Amino acid sequence: MRIYELIFILKPNLADEETEAAIAQFTKAIEEGGGTIDKIDRWGKRRLAYEVQHQTEGYYVLVQYSVKQDHGLTKEIERRLGVADAVIKYMTVRIDEDLQRIAKLKKKREMRAANRPTAPSAESRPKPRPAATTPGAPEAPASAPGSPEGASS
Repeated sequence: MRIYELIFILKPNLADEETEAAIAQFTKAIEEGGGTIDKIDRWGKRRLAYEVQHQTEGYYVLVQYSVKQDHGLTKEIERRLGVADAVIKYMTVRIDEDLQRIAKLKKKREMRAANRPTAPSAESRPKPRPAATTPGAPEAPASAPGSPEGASS
């Protein structure tokens, strides 16, 4: 099974009904092509990183869908996005390979953690010994009460 993320940017000056109609149009095309919609995120109006088709803002939509066999569904969706007047920009990314790679790394990390020896508890650790003074070393002179330290007579 292949999993895709499709993000597209719609023109910001569309009415809410037109925006919803455009989203429904593309999700319907995915379902008719044999795909299943996993998630739809409407990010709303956001500022574009650079001007596209004389627009500085756009309405962002993320659609995650999965397909058992991709018989040109992704190409058909991208073709429809390319000719739609409401769409400023779009991009489709296949993410199932990344999800598999992440799961594999997570499994390796868990195996490594299971094989790692546990840290010794506080009772079994050796207690630090107090600092030893060397025999015959002079101790620091104690100053007399009331006399300033370091003053010589």
